Amino acid sequence: MSIRTVAQRIVQNGKIILRSLRNNEHYSSYTRGQFDKIHVVQVGKSLSPLPQGSSSTVAASSTNLGYLGAQARRLFVDNILKRVTNSLAADLRRRAARRLLYGDSAPFFALVGVSLASGSGILTKEDELEGVCWEIREAVSKLQWTKPQNDRNYESTTTTEGSPTLRNFVIGPPIAKGCSAVVYAAKFRETDPTTSPTDPIIDRSSTDPTPFPYALKMMFNYDAESNALTILRAMYRETVPARKYHANDEVAVWEQRMAENKRTLPPHPNIVAMYYVFADRVPLLPGSNRMYPDALPARLNPEGSGRNMSLFLLMKRYDLTLKQYLKNKRENGGINIRESILLLAQLLEAVAHMNAHGIAHRDIKTDNILLDTFEEANCPSLVVTDFGCCLADKHHGLYLPYSSHDVDRGGNSTLMAPEVITAEPGPFTSINYTKADLWTVGTIAYELFGATNPFYGGQGGKAELNNFDYGDEQLPEVGGQVPSVIRELIKGMLSRSVYKRLSVDMAATIMQLYLWAPSSWLRRYSKLPSSNEIIQWLLCLTTKVLCEGRDITLPSPAESPTTEIKKPNLRNYERALSTRSCGRRTMPEYQLIASFLTRVSLPNVRDGFKWIHRNVSNAGI
Repeated sequence: MSIRTVAQRIVQNGKIILRSLRNNEHYSSYTRGQFDKIHVVQVGKSLSPLPQGSSSTVAASSTNLGYLGAQARRLFVDNILKRVTNSLAADLRRRAARRLLYGDSAPFFALVGVSLASGSGILTKEDELEGVCWEIREAVSKLQWTKPQNDRNYESTTTTEGSPTLRNFVIGPPIAKGCSAVVYAAKFRETDPTTSPTDPIIDRSSTDPTPFPYALKMMFNYDAESNALTILRAMYRETVPARKYHANDEVAVWEQRMAENKRTLPPHPNIVAMYYVFADRVPLLPGSNRMYPDALPARLNPEGSGRNMSLFLLMKRYDLTLKQYLKNKRENGGINIRESILLLAQLLEAVAHMNAHGIAHRDIKTDNILLDTFEEANCPSLVVTDFGCCLADKHHGLYLPYSSHDVDRGGNSTLMAPEVITAEPGPFTSINYTKADLWTVGTIAYELFGATNPFYGGQGGKAELNNFDYGDEQLPEVGGQVPSVIRELIKGMLSRSVYKRLSVDMAATIMQLYLWAPSSWLRRYSKLPSSNEIIQWLLCLTTKVLCEGRDITLPSPAESPTTEIKKPNLRNYERALSTRSCGRRTMPEYQLIASFLTRVSLPNVRDGFKWIHRNVSNAGI
């Protein structure tokens, strides 16, 4: 690079930085903070006014950092694109830069991908290659592939116009019942805009949940007082995956304080779609006197012990649980290997998403995994649900102080990780949950591939292994038809030592590499791919996702009559073909690729290939 070129870039970049700082200072004076919280409000009550404080200052600082980050991105991209020197490329570069700065990353990936494929080498430094990974993560994160597109009620922007109540719904037959909650099929009611409904409509004659697109979960409330604040405090963990809503002008002080202590989980295609959270009076629903008489309040059942109000969660209605699905498959010839691998990959992506946001589920089991089988010919979409036992604390993260036996360690003790089940309380003891959910997924992997879970004896059966005293050498083989990559991965997930066990992110990455990487890269004695080859492969995946993601919008369905609440399936309806084939892949496969690309990094991918080469034989690929 000549001295003249260096001087020109210093002057140009200096001008951009100075202009950015000046414009940013002017821009920040107009920023306004806005809270993004979950609203649970008692029927007939209003939220308290927005507390005065430093919210606008924090929002302005965040906006300043985002603006400076955008300018840094502009400098990075410009410096890469300037390495192409011919006049035609310069014109294309200018057009690409203009489109890129307005949010379209496709020209950038196309230009960089062609350069890598042609061997011209415009990217040579490791930090520049990692910068491309950053661009990939940013671009794919903006696409709808990372949203639950197989969700028939999906809406790209969900904002409430008011607090939902039971009177907004038609409640159908019961779907499932557990020890702490019951789930009913539901749909929005058709109402006259000029009138206001007073009571929910209960459909006592219908037994088929098919006409009901939603699932309404009612928590059993035995202890919390009948007001929204107390109910939310007692059951806040259930609301962790709830969609976020923007308040119009006010946020309750208690809600702000609650959000400061608890974590929330952003939407993900492998996490249950939860739309609304609200508190309301417990009604007399179909089958309540038979299924849960003790949970009813005294006004409905004189011998009941429940409170008058409880927490209600409006979710998407899924077809069946993983437990039911595997049982049906066993009765009809068994599940195929490819489908098992895709289901395991989706489950690992769900755990990786929770782990990245500092949340441990602590009760993963086949009953708490739901499937959407829109088309039986393809692999179903998988989501994790029931967060009532989760650990979602901002102060302690994934390390739970364990000072006494009274501290709740989670759900099913049979599927607890060894470091959790063997923990002894003490004044300085903390339980490490960073890899606990991954261990549980490793046990469920046996069931996915048609084997018996060695740590779970089932109904009346005795387990082959105990989670508190087994040895790694005692782990049984999964099966002869399962690829060696998967067999070794399951063993790595079930290592008794938390320090020898794979990380959640690495386990999910290995699954993705097995599914999508060239098979020649996975052989034990083959040469590891170079950084440029890895980036080229990632750009190919990104280009396919970007291009196919532009053609998935379907015509909007006919809108139903207006209610007091915006229905999540009415406006900006962008639903894909569920599990129907899109191009040469199905929707769950595209969502898996997109989930991988939103967290991809060059060191992680390289480490994944190294692990595969160390642990897998040629015969298993």
